[in-house]
Amino acid sequence: RGQVGVRRQGTSVIRASVSAALLALSTALLAGCSRAPADRPASHIVARLQRWHTPEEVAYFMQSAADAGVDTVHVVAKHDEDDVIPSGTAFYKSAIAPVWRSIGDWDPLTVAVEEAHRRGLRIYAWIPQFHDQAAVVAHPAWEMQIAVNGTAVPYSSIGHSYFANPIDPEVRAYEQSIVEEIVRAYDVDGIDLDWVRFDNIDMDVGPVSRALAASEIGIDPLTLDFTRSPDDPELAAWQAWRTAKVADHVQSVRRAIDAIRPGVHLAAFILPQSFTEVGQDLAQFAGALDEVEPMCYFRDWGFEPTWVVDECMRDVAAKIAAAGADTRIVPTLGTNETEGDIATVVDKLNGEYPDLTAVAWFTHGGWSNEAMAEATARLEGWR
Repeated sequence: RGQVGVRRQGTSVIRASVSAALLALSTALLAGCSRAPADRPASHIVARLQRWHTPEEVAYFMQSAADAGVDTVHVVAKHDEDDVIPSGTAFYKSAIAPVWRSIGDWDPLTVAVEEAHRRGLRIYAWIPQFHDQAAVVAHPAWEMQIAVNGTAVPYSSIGHSYFANPIDPEVRAYEQSIVEEIVRAYDVDGIDLDWVRFDNIDMDVGPVSRALAASEIGIDPLTLDFTRSPDDPELAAWQAWRTAKVADHVQSVRRAIDAIRPGVHLAAFILPQSFTEVGQDLAQFAGALDEVEPMCYFRDWGFEPTWVVDECMRDVAAKIAAAGADTRIVPTLGTNETEGDIATVVDKLNGEYPDLTAVAWFTHGGWSNEAMAEATARLEGWR
């Protein structure tokens, strides 16, 4: 689901770039093979709409998903990458965001909803938030600014991707308006947020953020020494303030959805909760989510397979408990792991989280029916 430049203590930790037509398969965790199909937990897949060029291709895909036992399809309604298509490009007939140039007389999201529902599938619109090149190009003042030697510079100018500023009320209103547009115009069953974060602790330090920080917490971020320990009082106050802004955005999106069409689910992909520098504290917004998908990519993050349960899942469960929420957890894993590593993860999940209902898989390249079956087979021992 994209290339993520989360910098940890000056080291670049890059999540694998995924440019597939089908990006993720969330396979059901079955409590033995005796369960009737109607009782099985949901299986999910995520698809990129720009890989579909005709309504017939959408219909074929949805039929394949149904045949594979999929319950819910997540379709990318707004592009998340800075590749051949700018992030922020809409894959539907948007009146707000720039629309994918290959859309002609048809609307891929309309067709996707219709074809999914015709086959009894649920459909979520996956809407990345602050990774948005299109918005930044249209509104340069919205771009995330990073501190470099006491000066604010655009994040993209130092070789990183395009982020819009989560602190700026105009940016947040713009990103929320896209969610609202989709909930009003399309019969989606859910909204899936992503990129609801910063990329490190030394951003945003642009004029809007500096003015708000000065008035609300009495700090000018350009005077901070970001090399200090996170326990430094000023850094801690800065981090808490930014983190609250991210949480407030998620909560605001929840309220907006409920005001338009109550019952639409809200989900979010999040980074490991130990990555505190990105300002994503699930404890502050778990109550706004029906489902959370922690990215437990242990190999990408440089951890052992046991980390998935011992830290990634543990931290997420603790945050949900701290929020007093009942948010469903769908841990996400990569399919490039070895069979032995996956077996270790599944065994530990089985032992520690017997009530877990799904695991999400991400892969390079496109999902075939065979690949979906293989991913599902990895969980046949779940009971």
